[in-house]
Amino acid sequence: MVQYLVSKCGLSPAAAAKAAPRFAHLDSASRPDAALAFLRSQGLTRAQVREVVSWKPELLLSDVDATLDPKFRAVRALGLGRADVARLFALYPPALTYGIHTNLLPRVLFWIDFLGSAKLLMKWLAKTWLLRYSVDALLRNLSTLRSLGVQQSRITTTVRMQPTLITQTPARFQKLVGRVEACGVPPSSGMYMWAFFALHNVSEGSFRAKKAAVVGAAGCTEEEFDAMFRRAPCLVFVPAALLRRKVEFLMAEAGCDATHIVTNPVLLTLSLGKRMAPRCRVVEALRSRGVGIGKKANLGSVMRYPEDKFVERYVLRYKEEVPELLELYPPRLCKGSSQTR
Repeated sequence: MVQYLVSKCGLSPAAAAKAAPRFAHLDSASRPDAALAFLRSQGLTRAQVREVVSWKPELLLSDVDATLDPKFRAVRALGLGRADVARLFALYPPALTYGIHTNLLPRVLFWIDFLGSAKLLMKWLAKTWLLRYSVDALLRNLSTLRSLGVQQSRITTTVRMQPTLITQTPARFQKLVGRVEACGVPPSSGMYMWAFFALHNVSEGSFRAKKAAVVGAAGCTEEEFDAMFRRAPCLVFVPAALLRRKVEFLMAEAGCDATHIVTNPVLLTLSLGKRMAPRCRVVEALRSRGVGIGKKANLGSVMRYPEDKFVERYVLRYKEEVPELLELYPPRLCKGSSQTR
């Protein structure tokens, strides 16, 4: 049977040797042959068959008519094409062991409905085994958010970005809800789900380190950092050391005080090397040539300008008077401009 699993199914010799004892009772290979023939008839490639058999070799002992065929038919009946059905079972082989009406169809239908398409389900199945989670557990987590008053549209938008937001155990999910609440983000806020998303991806220890970096560099309070997080949750995706450097740059080079940074936390999400520093050099060059562009404290606002607006207003407008602007803010940084003159 080892040779059979290697030659027919593509398993490695080691994997085949480990699986072979499960077939010791067979007098012939007729049942495995039938299962393999069926899987291939459904469009599974050799690589996909290997994935399925590697996960659970006993699937080769399944009765085609009673077990395998009904599952393929059931998923196709949802409107998925032959290739998509083959890919679904290859991406998540455990689905071949599910009861059709108890687990398989409810889980597939839930995710197609929530994500909006079978295509998106396939995209996420390639990254994580979404179908392993019971629909009841997923609905409990969604119910928790709805009971807090979070708008369904906001839940849907964020979960489509990262479905694993709702695949946590109820206990871990409640803990995450508590972390968002501790930061003072109200469920009615448009930022609630973004805060939820951010804290799902940033550990408590990492969050504390980033808070300490900003508080230490800006001299603000922890409460002010929480206020910054409420306005721009994505700032916690920036490494702590880089957050500190950005605060120091804004205060030393851009002339921003702590209050300006606290009330404009989106500044800390901007690239230091590709946006803040080059724009600061442009403004300094203009000022050194006597071009009136406002007070230094306004540099914080200049950093936030959309790319087109900044290029048009500060680079292209003055490139004849200050030709070095195109060196300070090279074309690769100006590619978003509507003009190329």
